[in-house]
Amino acid sequence: MRLVKHPVLCNYYVTYRCNATCSFCDIWERPSPYVTLDNARANLRDLKKLGVRVIDFTGGEPLLHRQLPDLLREAKQLGFITTITTNALLYPKRAEQLRGLVDMLHFSLDSPVAAEHDASRGVRCFDAVMESIAIARQLGERPDILFTVFERNV
Repeated sequence: MRLVKHPVLCNYYVTYRCNATCSFCDIWERPSPYVTLDNARANLRDLKKLGVRVIDFTGGEPLLHRQLPDLLREAKQLGFITTITTNALLYPKRAEQLRGLVDMLHFSLDSPVAAEHDASRGVRCFDAVMESIAIARQLGERPDILFTVFERNV
């Protein structure tokens, strides 16, 4: 394996706001402003100069950022591979806006049992994840699943 001497992936927090109250995360307790489009442009240019190839738009919940499609367009114009890590609550409403702008969608799913997943996330979102996966596949997107390991789900 060839090692590179620069960062390849950037987890880019577009906001610390979140519409879930996960048991393992306190980010939702510290709401913050959203990153501005101008700041994001400057950050993306700097990341490109550093040799970063993949930008994972994350947060909090990145789909809360109203300008997320614009941020993704900026990243694509600079040649980045784009990903989003989301709890999927807003994806069904935003899917069309994001179509073709995301190379990979990371949906959080902590258990195949709805009650267990929803308990870890602090909100009912299991059904939204299932719906989001189906919508993404219908739109020709590439969804995958990320999960947080707990004693009860391994």
